[in-house]
Amino acid sequence: MGQKNYEKNAENVLAEVNKLIFDLQRERRRGYIPKYRIWDICDRLSIFDWWDETLSLSRLKDMRKFLNEAIKLGFTGYVCFKVGVTGCANGMWAHKQSSTTGYSPDGACLYKSFTPAYEYWQINAEGKEYLPKEKEFDSLKNIKQLENYIKENNLL
Repeated sequence: MGQKNYEKNAENVLAEVNKLIFDLQRERRRGYIPKYRIWDICDRLSIFDWWDETLSLSRLKDMRKFLNEAIKLGFTGYVCFKVGVTGCANGMWAHKQSSTTGYSPDGACLYKSFTPAYEYWQINAEGKEYLPKEKEFDSLKNIKQLENYIKENNLL
């Protein structure tokens, strides 16, 4: 038997994120301030761990922003999320490769922090180490800085 490719790729998860955003925005127009219970949607969005019990519209929009940038940069393979809170492990990962195991594959990967307190990007272009590293690990605060860093360092 051949290797199985899991459907948790950037485009499929982005489609699910967009559906959930649409539904939440519709509910807001009706006067509700809804949130999703993460337990109910974790499989659809490839969320493997979380600290909060709910996922808000702003968090979904952050996921959409991440996925759109990942796709633009060619990280269209396996994606996963750990929804964190301030001071706890968190993140969004998008790989170039699809998963054959249901877990993150080896190789190139894009990362963005996923907590309300701070925001930064990193890239693992060759599957070896995340850049920038050491003291500058959290220096890429927005997409423009990420794209400039990638271009200046010839990473893609």
